Amino acid sequence: MFEQKRKYIMLIIVASFLAAAFYNGLVVRTYDVSTDKLEAGQSLRIVLLSDLHGYSYGKEQSALIDKVKEQEPDLIALPGDMLDRNRPPDAAFDLIKGLEGYVPIYFVTGNHEIDESDDYVRHDVKDVFRSHGVVVLENEAETVTINGIDLIIGGAEDPLRTYAEDLYGSWEQDVLTALADIDTDETFSLLLSHRAEQVEIYAALPFDLVLSGHAHGGQVRIPYLMNGLYAPDQGFFPKYAGGLYEHETFDHVIGRGFNYRISVPRIFNPPEIVVIDVIGTGTPP
Repeated sequence: MFEQKRKYIMLIIVASFLAAAFYNGLVVRTYDVSTDKLEAGQSLRIVLLSDLHGYSYGKEQSALIDKVKEQEPDLIALPGDMLDRNRPPDAAFDLIKGLEGYVPIYFVTGNHEIDESDDYVRHDVKDVFRSHGVVVLENEAETVTINGIDLIIGGAEDPLRTYAEDLYGSWEQDVLTALADIDTDETFSLLLSHRAEQVEIYAALPFDLVLSGHAHGGQVRIPYLMNGLYAPDQGFFPKYAGGLYEHETFDHVIGRGFNYRISVPRIFNPPEIVVIDVIGTGTPP
């Protein structure tokens, strides 16, 4: 009797472990970033959605859209790979249609928006996004006011854009030329750039907060032990797989993305909506 009970308990433990490991429902992760460029009492809520890769959550993205709106963001950042070279673009377009007019949305390209080596009829994703009110940033920055807070929002195009136009070009130089001299001394600034691993370039730029994707959370995680097993352009045991990284001159939030394929499972790495609360610590002028 005792042996049978022990086997039953072990079966429950194993089943619970597997259910948690392979869970692929939407989760929300929240990070706090403080800055003295906002007054004490001021705050800004950003929702980061990266690496959708053409995946759908509910009819016309209803589940994802509802979950985003539950977070009550002030702006939405899309740092690339909303499309996928091997899937139709409808899921990405449904998402921006469903969020159109809700809050300001900013987008930069990822490698999948640049790489057109697939059998699908390609859309000019930038034009489609713009037609639904999304601000598409192409190695540029703009000053905006959101909820009474002045911000500088910059965007770096994916490196594939540089190489598509000039095989011998330098993405690093393009980005530094376009964005290094922006005056952010008095104004909180954020940069959208798809590649998680380009930390040295981000450190040379004047932005307070960088938002990225591309690493897919390292695909396989072991909570508290391993943040990621493998990431594109970083290889095994990536240093920048996902989460909040605090550097000397800037904070870096890397979204783990949404894409889910049975053939390449996400383990302890469910699709995530990232919420970033920027909290003011400064004194009024």
